[in-house]
Amino acid sequence: MNFFNLDDAEFDRLRKLLLRFCRIQLPDRPDLAEDLVQDTMLSAYRACDQFKGEAQLSSWLFGILKNKIIDCLRSIGKQREVFVSPAEESMDEAFESHFSENGHWTASGRPDAWGSPDQSLNNKEFYQVLQACLYRLPENTARVFMMKEILGLSSAEVREQCSLSESNFHTTMHRAREGLRQCLQIKWFNQGEQYG
Repeated sequence: MNFFNLDDAEFDRLRKLLLRFCRIQLPDRPDLAEDLVQDTMLSAYRACDQFKGEAQLSSWLFGILKNKIIDCLRSIGKQREVFVSPAEESMDEAFESHFSENGHWTASGRPDAWGSPDQSLNNKEFYQVLQACLYRLPENTARVFMMKEILGLSSAEVREQCSLSESNFHTTMHRAREGLRQCLQIKWFNQGEQYG
């Protein structure tokens, strides 16, 4: 199946990106993740005349996959338990050093100025770095963050899917945001000349 004039290597690269994203959302169902990616590619092939080229092909494919994952998660209705891994516990310790007892930034923990967010968001390389940072988060933290911020599920739906209490959900989202902030600070905003 070769559409949009993709060579085999580019097609395989896109398929692997979709599969990786899907497997984070369905970690205990690799077969289902593979099926959803195949279904996404088939849907894109059938609707290729609707692709206007106004967005990147990868964005269009991720949009199709995102909807398929949301439908799948809602239809499964299956509870998932999110375990706290040692990596997440050490992440908490690292975060604590950035805040004072009253919850405000310490002088050494305060983030650097990141420049214009609009400018970064329009940069293709920024999205590649953001994706790399997402995939460096502990898997359960990344899953919760992606369900909420990328798939657009409500907080209640995410808590139900992951068997999280409200406080655990907020803690996990905080960990994800702080992990992304730190990674983007290092990989993009402080070293941006390497990527863009």
